[in-house]
Amino acid sequence: MIKSRSYPAVCAVLLFSIGFASLDTAVAVGSPAESLMKVLPDDVLGFVATSGGDSLKADFERSILGRIWRDPGVKTFRDSIEKELLPKLEREMGESDAAGTINTVESMARLVLSRPIILGAAKKQADEGPPVYGFVILDAGPRKAEIASALSKLESLDSEGDIIEVEIGSAKMHAPKDVDDPPVYWGWVGNHFVIGLNDGQGLAIKNLSAPRPTVPGYLKNVQGNGDALAAYYDVQGIVGIVKTVLSAEATPKELNLVLAALRELGLDNIKGMGARVGFAGPDLVSNSLLEMPSPRTGLFANLKTMDMSMFDMVDAGAMNAAALNCDLGGMYDMVLGTIKTVAGEDFAEVEQAIAAVESELKFKIRQGLLQSLSGEMVFYALPSGISTQSPMGGFVFIAGLKDARLWEDTMTTIGEFAAAKSGGMVQVSSQEQGGRTVHTWAVMPLAMAQIMPTWTVVADKVVIGSSPVLCTRAVEQASSGTESIRGTEGFKRATAELPANLISLRYSDSRLQFTQLMTVLQQFWPMATMMATKAELKLPMILPNLSHIAQDIDPAIQYSWFDDRGLRSRYRGPGLEPGIGAVAGGAMGAGILMPALARARQQAKHVVSMSHMKQIALALIMYADDHDGTLPESFKQAQKYYGDSKILDSPLKPGDFDGPSYIYVKGHSLGVESAAKQIVVYENPEYLRDKITVLFLDGHVERMTRDRFVSAIEATYKQLGRETPEIKFNR
Repeated sequence: MIKSRSYPAVCAVLLFSIGFASLDTAVAVGSPAESLMKVLPDDVLGFVATSGGDSLKADFERSILGRIWRDPGVKTFRDSIEKELLPKLEREMGESDAAGTINTVESMARLVLSRPIILGAAKKQADEGPPVYGFVILDAGPRKAEIASALSKLESLDSEGDIIEVEIGSAKMHAPKDVDDPPVYWGWVGNHFVIGLNDGQGLAIKNLSAPRPTVPGYLKNVQGNGDALAAYYDVQGIVGIVKTVLSAEATPKELNLVLAALRELGLDNIKGMGARVGFAGPDLVSNSLLEMPSPRTGLFANLKTMDMSMFDMVDAGAMNAAALNCDLGGMYDMVLGTIKTVAGEDFAEVEQAIAAVESELKFKIRQGLLQSLSGEMVFYALPSGISTQSPMGGFVFIAGLKDARLWEDTMTTIGEFAAAKSGGMVQVSSQEQGGRTVHTWAVMPLAMAQIMPTWTVVADKVVIGSSPVLCTRAVEQASSGTESIRGTEGFKRATAELPANLISLRYSDSRLQFTQLMTVLQQFWPMATMMATKAELKLPMILPNLSHIAQDIDPAIQYSWFDDRGLRSRYRGPGLEPGIGAVAGGAMGAGILMPALARARQQAKHVVSMSHMKQIALALIMYADDHDGTLPESFKQAQKYYGDSKILDSPLKPGDFDGPSYIYVKGHSLGVESAAKQIVVYENPEYLRDKITVLFLDGHVERMTRDRFVSAIEATYKQLGRETPEIKFNR
């Protein structure tokens, strides 16, 4: 439906639109997304659905995410970037109306995402090919005319005649031309727009004309908040498909090994998974259920009930904190047992490899490191400015110990091994402080970023800090338990109503995290824009000020627990925490990679230039085929064979350079033995600073250093019996 050269821009716009639209909001149980499930086909393996922007708009606008998205400063910022990028996309796509194409696709995406839509897969009976088909079902409702019009514009981007009408079941659909059994079709059934993939029988449209009277119970055991996003996966059904495929392609022994591995891991015990995301006031709310009966097996049997007192060891000034109780030794045994089941007799080699590693490291993995841990652990992060001695902030990790001496011996051995093998990059030191031994591992690159992991044992716990200062601070907190994060108003509000038998809990001071991120970005951004300029991108110099929104951000909490139906998880908060980490990491990465971006763009231009030369080579060969093996006297003489004169313009040529991009060496004859050594076209060296792109008579293209190029061009002209012309280089 879309010209192939438009894919990069189209995909970028679709992902951008879908990414933000998926955050767009909520309603209540009995949502439009839920109602759309009435028309789902039979034997569904999984789906993702949204209630659509029309019903979610009001809730989204009340949320923190919605307020940030609609903020005038953010809108101006987005518009500035779009204004900068669109002309560049036009040049990259090579289309004069790229902006119009993008607007058409973006308009279609916004229309589609304004309505309830569901994407999924279902199983089918198939003698040949995959026993699965995919589908997209959109309830266009009152927007059918708008969506149909936008779809027509989108289809018009294809060449005339490339889309035909086909019969799928009893419905008329559109499909690609020249395909007997359409791999994909799309069209309308009433107010529903449908896309089917690998569905020549029309199974996806079976229930559209006569919907089920009630909503199927896919998500009946998962609490909903409007279904901005709803998802379900029939894990047993998916495993059944895997079995079917393996039965046809694998031996019974191989199939049994796969099934045994699933049992060992406890994955065969999972029935299905459902999740629902919506909005409640300013917050994003997510609920999920991994359905599995008791007793829990495999991986899940190693998750234990945690104790809320673990948060007594967390500093009151922490930005976030997470606690978990997991039997790491049991997890190791289970994974190793699974490997043994699958490997069979070959497991002896695995054991030998583990023994060799342990011998070199001089410590035991299972009987040492993992045996020493009890499974209880808590992690927290401290913001910058928390201490004058640690202005950059940092992190703390505290884990319960079953055998403190075993832990200390094991970690001391690991430290000595790392220092011995690092060539001076790792230095390990220990000193006595307050009756405890404090160990510091200084790793050169980390030390430059003021990160020096430091650990010590306090009673039955190990305390690890990202610096000696934070380790000491954490020891004091863990020893006293006073003025911990549990005493803060935010923590008490967020944890007021928690289920019993928690296995994990994560708390975030979202306002503090967001403020920290914006502070860092405000400092970094001007430098990033300067670096972007070198990559020919003019970004806005100033980031939007969002302090007026930050003051309304409440804490976030995420937790998991087992009940009689399986493993449940719930999140409530502004929805910023994953984005904060991604943006912070992306910002730092951009700062490091921005200079490389300019080089990458230059490399891309070289690739395009080489592509142009290959097209020129094809045109020269076609000309010679039509002219008894004689090559043209000039590029112009062969114009009808390459058509678009744009291939004669190199993206490497500066805008103020008046000369040609490519130099043609005339007088060659095809079929000579030295064709692989004779240059027929080369890029103009007058504007190149490093390597020269060269097309040889046999059709291959190379990038050559100046010295190699000079030798090759002189040999070429000598072969032709002519004097080498003056070659000018960019100094």
